[in-house]
Amino acid sequence: MNREAIKLYYAYNEWANERILDAAEGVAPEQLLQSNDFGWGSLLGALAHILGAEWGWFNFLFGLESDARPRLEDFPTIEPLRERWKSENENLRRCLDTLKDEDMTRIHTSVFGEREYHWVLWQALVHVVNHGTQHRSECAALLTGFGQSPGDMDFTQFLYERYGRSDFPLGDAEPIRREDIDLLWHYNDWANDRILACAEGLSAEQLSTANDFGWGSLRGALVHLMDAEYAWRILLKDGEHVEWLQPEDFLDVASIRARWASEREAFWVYLDSMSDADLSGKISYESEDGRRYRLLWQCLAHVVNHGTQHRAECAALLTGFGQSPGNLDLTEYLADAKLA
Repeated sequence: MNREAIKLYYAYNEWANERILDAAEGVAPEQLLQSNDFGWGSLLGALAHILGAEWGWFNFLFGLESDARPRLEDFPTIEPLRERWKSENENLRRCLDTLKDEDMTRIHTSVFGEREYHWVLWQALVHVVNHGTQHRSECAALLTGFGQSPGDMDFTQFLYERYGRSDFPLGDAEPIRREDIDLLWHYNDWANDRILACAEGLSAEQLSTANDFGWGSLRGALVHLMDAEYAWRILLKDGEHVEWLQPEDFLDVASIRARWASEREAFWVYLDSMSDADLSGKISYESEDGRRYRLLWQCLAHVVNHGTQHRAECAALLTGFGQSPGNLDLTEYLADAKLA
């Protein structure tokens, strides 16, 4: 992954955090601290966790000596949290500005328990954004329940607000490497499998239980995840829009898994036809606001990021049904695949 891609990821990350903070400012103080089952105690607790993860990883990767680790008790309201985040964003941007393309494969070693881990810099940096996407999804669900939806936080929406319908400037960065995109897609497949395995432990009633996450039910969310991969493959490969897959056409997890296996195979055939140069090449597609021009890797990265967002919703539902999929972080995949 080259430096321009990483900087774009972090511009997206900052934009998405701002969307969440803007929405959170409209929430009552008692709602900010209202307990929930997402794992960080409250909406404010989840926001402090996202900030803390950014602080921790950048201190580790760049040897920073910034302020003390952010703690929930430091932020009684959104205003001091936003101010601290602005300071950390400045640190992040300064660090990223020092990077060159050749730095992206730099190895950073850490020890947890009895195991030594070796993190490739670009992979660790992408993990921080992916981790933010996961927990922002949880925050967005809480905010929507409080009547303060942050709206669309997709990577594609960020690109549209930043660049309109035009393409992203190439600059003088090295091309995106196929092996880097492949790694992100292997992670995407691994995380999807973790979700599907847990969903197989649910009853038909639980699979179809209504919820407020936006896709009607866990079954609806799973079909939406699969549909996004299918629709983007056809759009990028053939320039055509397809009809959405319908949840009612998939009565159980087995039928979803079967269709997804077929789609996964087709997507890998498509990816295997790509070269490094292809990934940094310009493509165009029709959208509601007209024809958009993007770089191919950006669209592929969007699909993985979109998957992270909706898998977080699925994980919350599964956990509520007693079928937690466990840690779905990119770092967990790297460790599980013995790539770290």
